[in-house]
Amino acid sequence: MDTALATLLTSLTVDAALAGRLSPDDCAQVLLDAGMPVPLVLEDAVYDSDPPTGLLLLLPALRARGIDRLRLALLHPTFPSAVPRVEKSARRTLARATAVAVTESSGMSDAVLVLDGEANLRVLACARVPYAPLDVRSVPEAARTLRETVMEGLALVEALGDGVPAEMRNLQWRDWQADMSAAAPRAELTGLLARPEQAPLLHAALDIHHAMSPVLAPATVGPAEFGDMLARLHRAAAAVVTAVSRDNGIG
Repeated sequence: MDTALATLLTSLTVDAALAGRLSPDDCAQVLLDAGMPVPLVLEDAVYDSDPPTGLLLLLPALRARGIDRLRLALLHPTFPSAVPRVEKSARRTLARATAVAVTESSGMSDAVLVLDGEANLRVLACARVPYAPLDVRSVPEAARTLRETVMEGLALVEALGDGVPAEMRNLQWRDWQADMSAAAPRAELTGLLARPEQAPLLHAALDIHHAMSPVLAPATVGPAEFGDMLARLHRAAAAVVTAVSRDNGIG
């Protein structure tokens, strides 16, 4: 399971439920329609939801705590951290994640939600701090950079051939180009975004992040010009996710 996409969908559905736009049953159906199981809360250090319990039973606890939104944050060793400090005992859980959702109340962080590949959710206590965006690029600017970098990557793959590691050469370069088309259908996201036309772009950026997450030091991948492009590609994808999330109230 792509945990970054699952974390995004979970954030969007919970946000919609907290705002009264979706019923709990509708939230579950959105996730199931996207081919993802409804998360099961296995650990909860903040909301006393009595794990193990279903995600939907966490909603009343979030409302009682005054949570008004979930914010998506991507994780990678090469990214600056946008996640509040967690307890030392929880850092290993955080280190395995490629994305998390941060619950917020009146602009202050309240907890960090970590979803694993089996749809198990862990609620981690965190420092209560205000969020200050680290990247203020607009969606059009971030999208243009990502499109140009994907095109550069495809050109390098074609030019360098077997000089590029097979696992990098076989990434979905052409699919990413197509997925960034405004005509690409992404029904699982379209109905949840305030700006539904941004769904294909967001999906492509998350797919790139999912593909690049195992590459802990992309700039060191040879040849040198290809490694440089990979590092810029991952940063560009993260910038798109940040910009689109901000435009849609979850970043």
